[in-house]
Amino acid sequence: MRHSAAKNAAYRSGIITAVIGAVTISGCTTPFDQADEKALQRQLLSSYTTEIDAIAEGPVIELQRTPSDVVEELSIERAAELNSISGIEAYREDELILGQNLLGNETQLAVQLTLQQAIELAVKNNLDLQTARYTPAITETQLTQAEAFFDANFFFNTAYTRTADPNFGNTFAGQEGASLQEQYNFQTGINKQLITGGQVTTSTSLDHTHSSFGGTTSNFFEGNITVNLTQPLLRGFGADINRANIILARNALESARQNLRMQLITLAAEVEAQYWLLSFNKQALLIQTRLLERTINDRDRLQERANFDVNPVRLTEANSFVELRRADVIRTRQLVRDSSDQLKQLINSPELPVANETLIIPVDWPVDVPLQFSLLDAITTALQNRPELQIALYNIKDASIQQRVAENGRLPILNVTLGSTLSGAEANNPAAGYGDIFDLDFVDYIAQINFEMPIGNRGPDAFYQQSILARKQSVVAYQALAQIAVLEVKDALRELLTSYELIGATRAARLAAADNLRAIEEQEAAGVALTPEFLLDLKLRAQERLADAETQEVQSLINYNNAISTLYEEMGTLLHRDGIVFENYLTAPLTPEPLLSR
Repeated sequence: MRHSAAKNAAYRSGIITAVIGAVTISGCTTPFDQADEKALQRQLLSSYTTEIDAIAEGPVIELQRTPSDVVEELSIERAAELNSISGIEAYREDELILGQNLLGNETQLAVQLTLQQAIELAVKNNLDLQTARYTPAITETQLTQAEAFFDANFFFNTAYTRTADPNFGNTFAGQEGASLQEQYNFQTGINKQLITGGQVTTSTSLDHTHSSFGGTTSNFFEGNITVNLTQPLLRGFGADINRANIILARNALESARQNLRMQLITLAAEVEAQYWLLSFNKQALLIQTRLLERTINDRDRLQERANFDVNPVRLTEANSFVELRRADVIRTRQLVRDSSDQLKQLINSPELPVANETLIIPVDWPVDVPLQFSLLDAITTALQNRPELQIALYNIKDASIQQRVAENGRLPILNVTLGSTLSGAEANNPAAGYGDIFDLDFVDYIAQINFEMPIGNRGPDAFYQQSILARKQSVVAYQALAQIAVLEVKDALRELLTSYELIGATRAARLAAADNLRAIEEQEAAGVALTPEFLLDLKLRAQERLADAETQEVQSLINYNNAISTLYEEMGTLLHRDGIVFENYLTAPLTPEPLLSR
């Protein structure tokens, strides 16, 4: 079936929206008016509209397998019989024999675990993820620091000054002698940065001056209230410029959260891949163990005929088969233990420490259910949900903000300062001196303009050009990531198609090999001569072909399940598929402080 025209338009709109968001997203109050902004939009759109149009009419595809002649020729009864002696279902009751562990025990301690349980444990306990969770928390404190720049500051200053001057040879009012002056100053107030770029300061002070000269003393108090405002009019002016660090910090926080989401997706994919690897190694061990048992049984039957028609050469050949298959069992045992430990390391459960020899037994079996997919759906979902693309969008946003700041930095400095001071003074009475302020008898004013501009302005101009290039670079980087996303989604879909088809091919091969071995065993039961050629060249090799076919079928099933997980990972929706709500995880409390850091 095909999409309707309206649905195609909606998907095309979704992709275009995801792409042009890279250049239209902006956190500045003042909109950009760059000459090449539209050119960048056209560059992004043109690079995707052609590809979108090429797949817009693509159908929704359901996975299919080419029918096998081998399977079609089998009756229902014969297929059921062959499945009972081969394939995954035939091993459900087999004992998993792992031999001696590192503690010297033959008896294995095992814990059964579903895939969902493994993922949930990893999300809760994985050490790398716990480390990554601190990054958004740290970045959030940096946002608070940026916002705190505009917090009001309270200040208090006090000073004492004593000045003694001999004044010898100097006369004043007919007097001659030493002078002494003592000053006490108390000042307090509040200053605050304004989002317009200015700074306002309000303060009050009380000065106490005691002086003596030639036997004359004076003692008075002076109070002041001062208000000052300094405001840039060109460089440094505007809320968008002065709030740039806050917006950059907020973008950094969102990028850190998206990076955490990306690590969470990666962890879920790793856990699933490791879970299926453990499942494959477990099944491979069961297959190899059964093959070894069959080979030993046939070798023993040849030994019973050693005095009749089996020569030593054929017997040693049978022994070589046994030992080769025993070696395969030994190697596969190690793979089971190794993959179990690697899964334990990922989930980091306190009940399953890596140092412990407890084995994880996977409970879930790989699924063999055909999926439906649309290339357009998958690409649209990836462009809208992949964390690295969201981070790239924030990088473009940051570069745009920095360009705006750099553009403002090209302007000359033109600052205006306005201030006023109300004063009052009174001898011997601090309260009266401070109260005289409001009589408005002594009012000072200041108005000042400062202008500064580098000759040639080369430094700010170069920095502005650098910011333009950095923004263009961030857009190209987004394009490259989007292209990689499209490529990886297509690769995942092709792997999905291939692995699903391979299940059918390997299953048919396994059924054929099982049918061949069944026919040989029927001949043996009917009384065919048990010659060395029959047992070695025919039966043992048929057993080996069946074991190889069974292993390949299991591998194709595992590959298919991994392909499903990879597709959701590449689309950025694996967390939703695994039932993990990222927002809940993001707001969950951090783990307790490690003991070593206390």
